[in-house]
Amino acid sequence: MDVVRDLTGGRGVDLIVDPVGSTLATSLAALRDEGVLVSVGNAGGEALTVDFWPAVQRNQTVIGVFMRTVLSRAAVRQTIDMMLADVAKGSLTVPIDRRFPLAEAGAAHRYAEDNKVLGRIVLIP
Repeated sequence: MDVVRDLTGGRGVDLIVDPVGSTLATSLAALRDEGVLVSVGNAGGEALTVDFWPAVQRNQTVIGVFMRTVLSRAAVRQTIDMMLADVAKGSLTVPIDRRFPLAEAGAAHRYAEDNKVLGRIVLIP
Protein backbone atom coordinates (compact mmCIF):
# COMPACT_ATOMS: atom_id res chain seq x y z
CA MET A 1 0.00 0.00 0.00
CA ASP A 2 2.77 2.44 0.84
CA VAL A 3 4.31 1.74 -2.57
CA VAL A 4 1.06 2.65 -4.32
CA ARG A 5 0.68 5.82 -2.28
CA ASP A 6 4.31 6.81 -2.89
CA LEU A 7 3.94 6.27 -6.64
CA THR A 8 0.87 8.50 -6.71
CA GLY A 9 2.30 11.30 -4.61
CA GLY A 10 0.26 10.25 -1.60
CA ARG A 11 -3.07 10.63 -3.40
CA GLY A 12 -3.86 6.97 -4.08
CA VAL A 13 -5.23 5.73 -7.37
CA ASP A 14 -8.37 6.96 -9.12
CA LEU A 15 -9.85 3.65 -10.26
CA ILE A 16 -9.29 0.04 -9.28
CA VAL A 17 -10.90 -2.95 -10.99
CA ASP A 18 -10.68 -5.87 -8.55
CA PRO A 19 -11.56 -9.32 -9.92
CA VAL A 20 -9.97 -11.15 -6.97
CA GLY A 21 -12.40 -10.24 -4.19
CA SER A 22 -10.21 -11.25 -1.27
CA THR A 23 -8.12 -8.13 -2.03
CA LEU A 24 -11.00 -5.64 -1.63
CA ALA A 25 -9.70 -4.20 1.65
CA THR A 26 -6.25 -3.68 0.10
CA SER A 27 -7.80 -2.14 -3.00
CA LEU A 28 -9.86 0.28 -0.92
CA ALA A 29 -6.77 1.29 1.05
CA ALA A 30 -4.91 2.05 -2.21
CA LEU A 31 -7.81 4.11 -3.57
CA ARG A 32 -7.73 7.90 -3.29
CA ASP A 33 -10.45 9.84 -1.52
CA GLU A 34 -13.47 9.93 -3.87
CA GLY A 35 -11.92 7.18 -6.00
CA VAL A 36 -13.87 4.31 -7.56
CA LEU A 37 -13.49 0.59 -6.91
CA VAL A 38 -15.18 -1.83 -9.31
CA SER A 39 -15.55 -5.32 -7.87
CA VAL A 40 -16.03 -7.82 -10.69
CA GLY A 41 -15.90 -11.14 -8.93
CA ASN A 42 -14.31 -13.33 -6.35
CA ALA A 43 -11.58 -15.18 -8.22
CA GLY A 44 -9.75 -15.51 -4.90
CA GLY A 45 -12.54 -17.77 -3.70
CA GLU A 46 -12.37 -16.59 -0.11
CA ALA A 47 -15.26 -15.34 2.00
CA LEU A 48 -15.65 -11.60 1.47
CA THR A 49 -15.71 -9.61 4.68
CA VAL A 50 -14.92 -5.95 4.20
CA ASP A 51 -15.56 -3.03 6.53
CA PHE A 52 -16.97 -0.34 4.24
CA TRP A 53 -17.12 2.40 6.87
CA PRO A 54 -13.60 3.72 6.00
CA ALA A 55 -14.69 3.89 2.33
CA VAL A 56 -17.77 5.88 3.32
CA GLN A 57 -15.63 8.29 5.35
CA ARG A 58 -13.36 8.80 2.32
CA ASN A 59 -16.30 9.26 -0.11
CA GLN A 60 -15.16 6.31 -2.18
CA THR A 61 -17.53 4.61 -4.60
CA VAL A 62 -17.80 0.82 -4.77
CA ILE A 63 -19.51 -0.69 -7.80
CA GLY A 64 -20.27 -4.38 -8.03
CA VAL A 65 -20.55 -6.19 -11.34
CA PHE A 66 -22.00 -9.70 -11.29
CA MET A 67 -21.22 -11.34 -14.61
CA ARG A 68 -24.13 -13.77 -14.66
CA THR A 69 -26.67 -10.97 -15.02
CA VAL A 70 -24.48 -9.10 -17.52
CA LEU A 71 -23.92 -12.19 -19.67
CA SER A 72 -27.66 -12.79 -19.92
CA ARG A 73 -28.08 -9.57 -21.97
CA ALA A 74 -28.47 -10.25 -25.69
CA ALA A 75 -26.12 -7.42 -26.74
CA VAL A 76 -23.39 -8.68 -24.43
CA ARG A 77 -23.75 -12.26 -25.70
CA GLN A 78 -23.60 -11.03 -29.30
CA THR A 79 -20.42 -9.07 -28.58
CA ILE A 80 -18.78 -12.08 -26.91
CA ASP A 81 -19.82 -14.35 -29.79
CA MET A 82 -18.38 -11.86 -32.30
CA MET A 83 -15.09 -11.62 -30.38
CA LEU A 84 -14.78 -15.41 -30.14
CA ALA A 85 -15.41 -15.69 -33.89
CA ASP A 86 -12.69 -13.08 -34.50
CA VAL A 87 -10.29 -15.09 -32.33
CA ALA A 88 -11.14 -18.25 -34.30
CA LYS A 89 -10.47 -16.39 -37.59
CA GLY A 90 -7.21 -15.00 -36.25
CA SER A 91 -8.28 -11.38 -36.65
CA LEU A 92 -8.28 -10.81 -32.88
CA THR A 93 -5.26 -12.02 -30.98
CA VAL A 94 -4.33 -12.07 -27.33
CA PRO A 95 -0.76 -11.02 -26.55
CA ILE A 96 1.08 -13.77 -24.69
CA ASP A 97 3.86 -12.55 -22.45
CA ARG A 98 5.24 -15.90 -21.34
CA ARG A 99 4.47 -19.62 -21.31
CA PHE A 100 5.18 -21.94 -18.36
CA PRO A 101 4.84 -25.71 -18.06
CA LEU A 102 2.00 -26.57 -15.66
CA ALA A 103 4.59 -28.11 -13.34
CA GLU A 104 6.03 -24.59 -12.92
CA ALA A 105 2.73 -22.95 -11.91
CA GLY A 106 4.38 -21.52 -8.82
CA ALA A 107 6.98 -19.75 -10.94
CA ALA A 108 4.19 -18.42 -13.19
CA HIS A 109 2.40 -16.96 -10.16
CA ARG A 110 5.60 -15.36 -8.90
CA TYR A 111 6.18 -13.89 -12.35
CA ALA A 112 2.64 -12.44 -12.37
CA GLU A 113 3.07 -11.04 -8.87
CA ASP A 114 6.16 -9.11 -10.01
CA ASN A 115 3.79 -6.93 -12.11
CA LYS A 116 6.03 -7.04 -15.17
CA VAL A 117 3.54 -8.89 -17.36
CA LEU A 118 2.76 -7.36 -20.77
CA GLY A 119 0.15 -9.86 -21.93
CA ARG A 120 -1.17 -13.19 -20.74
CA ILE A 121 0.69 -15.91 -18.92
CA VAL A 122 -0.11 -19.36 -20.30
CA LEU A 123 0.26 -22.60 -18.38
CA ILE A 124 0.88 -25.57 -20.69
CA PRO A 125 -0.23 -29.02 -19.45
